[in-house]
Amino acid sequence: MLPIKKILFPVDFSDSCVGAARYAEALAGRFEAEILLLHVVGMGEHSLPEDLLPGRKAKLEKFLTGELKYFTVQRTCVIGDPASTIVETARAWQPDLVMIPTHGLGFFRRHLLGSVTAKVLHDLDCPVWTSVHSEQAPPLERISCHKVLCAVDLGERSRSVVEWAKSLAAEYDAELGIAYATLGVEAAAAGTYIDEEFTRSLAAEARARVGELQAETGTDAIVYVNAGDPANVVSCAAKDFNADLLVIGRHTSTGVAGLLHSAFGILRSSPCPVISI
Repeated sequence: MLPIKKILFPVDFSDSCVGAARYAEALAGRFEAEILLLHVVGMGEHSLPEDLLPGRKAKLEKFLTGELKYFTVQRTCVIGDPASTIVETARAWQPDLVMIPTHGLGFFRRHLLGSVTAKVLHDLDCPVWTSVHSEQAPPLERISCHKVLCAVDLGERSRSVVEWAKSLAAEYDAELGIAYATLGVEAAAAGTYIDEEFTRSLAAEARARVGELQAETGTDAIVYVNAGDPANVVSCAAKDFNADLLVIGRHTSTGVAGLLHSAFGILRSSPCPVISI
């Protein structure tokens, strides 16, 4: 739960990284958080990592020095596998939030788990901030958090996800929304017919359960319940709500398969940054 006092920010010097850094600066300023900038020199860069290390250290020392001069910042540059090193550093340093842009997540599991971001999301238990639009980040002064949308699956962790989103919204005095996707016709088993009446009954039941969740968490939120693929439903809700930030849960009883088909799909299609917990 909040507050956020330690932020781990992996740096690869890309345009996405520079854009994500503006969000890191905004969050660190809001919560007075310490930032750990981590750059990992990996293999396969047409030069030996040992030869690249001095230059990368120097580049990291100069990275956003002006923008981050008012913050408590550590800068670490090491040789290793980027994904594994980020995970190991997070487990050792115990940040409250890891912030990392998303680079081209594919659809299949082998592609997802082959990316640095995917491994970080899969292996860590702490909240992770991601965005597929980091390179389009607005100037720092235009980064705001007026509306927070929380996506739930009504599973056992939904309450903790809503409570985390509620705490974040309260910190910013932001409006809170909750999104949930019910079973759509396209999600039914082959040859199974779902009539409109049954679809409406599913939606009514879902709204009732979301209402119970709000009562349990003391939450007053705008509710979006629609049938269809969770990624599409949540993405549309985020656009309709004009959300500045989306909060989702990513570790559930469905394991890797659930992670692949829900959290990753939502992350790829979200119009705004996502914090997955």
